[in-house]
Amino acid sequence: MKKIITFATVLVALFIISGCSKTEKLYVLNWAQYINGDLITKFEKENNVKIILDDTADSNEIMYTRIKNRTQPYDIVIPSDYMIDRLKQENLLEKIDYSLLRNYDKNNFDPKVNSLMDETNSQEYSIPYFWGTLGIMYNKTKEGAKEAVEANSWDVFFEKDKMPAGSRVGMYLSSRDAIAAAELYLKEDLNSKEQRVFDSARDVLKNFKYTHWGTDDLKELVAQKNLDVALVYSGDFFDVLYNYLDNEMEITFDMFVPQDRNNVWYDSMVIPTTSKNKELAHKFIDFFLDEDNALENASAIGYCPTLSGVYQQMLLDESIVDVVTHPGYYPGGVNGVSFQYLGSDIHTKMDDILTDVRS
Repeated sequence: MKKIITFATVLVALFIISGCSKTEKLYVLNWAQYINGDLITKFEKENNVKIILDDTADSNEIMYTRIKNRTQPYDIVIPSDYMIDRLKQENLLEKIDYSLLRNYDKNNFDPKVNSLMDETNSQEYSIPYFWGTLGIMYNKTKEGAKEAVEANSWDVFFEKDKMPAGSRVGMYLSSRDAIAAAELYLKEDLNSKEQRVFDSARDVLKNFKYTHWGTDDLKELVAQKNLDVALVYSGDFFDVLYNYLDNEMEITFDMFVPQDRNNVWYDSMVIPTTSKNKELAHKFIDFFLDEDNALENASAIGYCPTLSGVYQQMLLDESIVDVVTHPGYYPGGVNGVSFQYLGSDIHTKMDDILTDVRS
């Protein structure tokens, strides 16, 4: 009887221990609609973990604040080029342990992606995720809009007579992006620290009356014909295009990407110092370096993959070939530079300019 009681006690104890054990968690901070949910589920099942996805960040600055303030013990964050540089300089990132990434090979990435990352020495701290450009999204039903955008490029955001009469124009509600548009129009360096450049950018932004300042909503407003032209990220355009194609909706919008002067950006996966599970974070990165997973992710999200082999596979997929051969999809042929971190004083100055412009 004693043996039976002892055995039963052991079973109960094991049950309690098993019931009390918690599933391992991985905290991910990301942009909205920027990762394939099916792949999240797949990673969770393969690794018996739970991903806590925070996809409410709509700017690099919000990502920075959450990491800096240690809002959550984030294990993975996907910021953009210049913000990676800032996080690195402020010692808020862990170095990547490449010995834990069996799928990593620098040669698998597009040569231009590697070149952009080398400019800021980002390779030690980040792994490329998606890349793209700035684009000019327009309403095809607005008479003369297509011709005006293609003929006048960045001018359409700063000279009223370069668009058809009555055109509704949207500008990006981000100091870095709005000022970049002005710098592209003025043919200035996107990473300039000169006061005269900022003064000129302020003037041209302030002298134009924008119909709407927005972020992710700009693409929807053009698609719904509530704006005639707007500054967007190239991936935002393809995101809404995918959605319309999937739902067999009428497509009344398109995008023009200036090839001669532009911003070529990249977003990368990083591990912040807030991480409490660095080994699992590396597994997550390695999971998305697997070409099959990267292909599934890129095919669902709409942004251009940084892995050359994945892009080549997408060109062979008849269901999406019309999308990935769009002139604005692949950034490799665009003459552009990525944003660099210019220092907190410069970024504060940019924010002040935007506040003044909108006042």
